[in-house]
Amino acid sequence: MDAIIEFVTKFWYLIILILVAGILDLFMPKIKRMLGEKPVDAYLSSLDEEKYKVINHISFEVKDKTINIDHVVVSNYGIFVIKDNDYKGTIVGDEADESWKQKLPTKREKISNPIRENYKNIQLLKQVTSEFGDLAYVSIIDFTTNARLQVKAESKVVYTINLVSEIKKYNDEIISDVMKENIYKRLIGYSKRKNQ
Repeated sequence: MDAIIEFVTKFWYLIILILVAGILDLFMPKIKRMLGEKPVDAYLSSLDEEKYKVINHISFEVKDKTINIDHVVVSNYGIFVIKDNDYKGTIVGDEADESWKQKLPTKREKISNPIRENYKNIQLLKQVTSEFGDLAYVSIIDFTTNARLQVKAESKVVYTINLVSEIKKYNDEIISDVMKENIYKRLIGYSKRKNQ
């Protein structure tokens, strides 16, 4: 017992540092949100509702398979299909790669190429909205600031904090208000029923 007391009195500052580090690690997601790192839904809610119709977490049943799309923004400027990623570490990849690499301090992992995944999402949406003609789809892949991106791609790969500004770069109105509303209603309605 004396050894424990002696250790605590000699190294009390180390014990406090370990406790503070543990508490910071536990509350880091909340701290990041307070400092500006919010969920994608919160960022997208800041878009002008007259010009942008946001659908968060849309699901489709296709041949007994569920396909989940993180976010679709139907706008006068095109249809934005957004794929969320919450990876940590360095993310390395090329648009054409089958998979990307996640480099962490202690290990390396392969992850699916999110550009390819989002391409499949867009192809499904094109089928669902084919009655509206050839619509302009924009694929956006977003990562939180927990990741350090080393990605070579022509597709849009951005940090979540830059997502809204990336969407707002598109400012040529190519979809009428009436068509925008009809596309939005079609996607909402389609996602609520099974597609055989």
